[in-house]
Amino acid sequence: MASDAVHDSAAKWPVFPDWSGAVIERPGWSGRPVLGLSQVLVSGDFRAALSAHAPTAAEAGLWSIAPTDPIAARIARDRVLLVGSRPLDLPSGWNGTWAASPASDAWFVVDLEGPAVEHVIREGTAADLGASSPSAAILFAGVQAILYRTADRCARLHVESPFGPYLWRWLEARAG
Repeated sequence: MASDAVHDSAAKWPVFPDWSGAVIERPGWSGRPVLGLSQVLVSGDFRAALSAHAPTAAEAGLWSIAPTDPIAARIARDRVLLVGSRPLDLPSGWNGTWAASPASDAWFVVDLEGPAVEHVIREGTAADLGASSPSAAILFAGVQAILYRTADRCARLHVESPFGPYLWRWLEARAG
């Protein structure tokens, strides 16, 4: 006898968190998702794109401090993730020497703040934070990530959105 029930594969996955109220508080550091950022992947001659559409963008490499808005997080020789608190005005698609792809929903972003932030970051990566790498792309907690700072004791991590819950659980397991 055949069953009329439909198999629900999604039932095996954990529920996606409600990021709006999520916070991690630990001795020496805290973590909060950063919601509502505008994110655009710029490939090719990104300097031409930034010059025309985001001339005040601060370029960020690994562990460098980019205190201004927007931020151009370098992820390859010819690629940046442009991140802003307000909508970024870059035309999508190929634009002569560069291309722009909207990526706001593609990346989960978390800010980690406090005097113990560097310890937490070092626990998640083997990358040499003092090497002044121009690329902010690293392997963090086993997943590809983008890492830079927005202030001396504030690290910002971007991971592909599907890895957001994994990163959050990894951070929750850190004692501080």
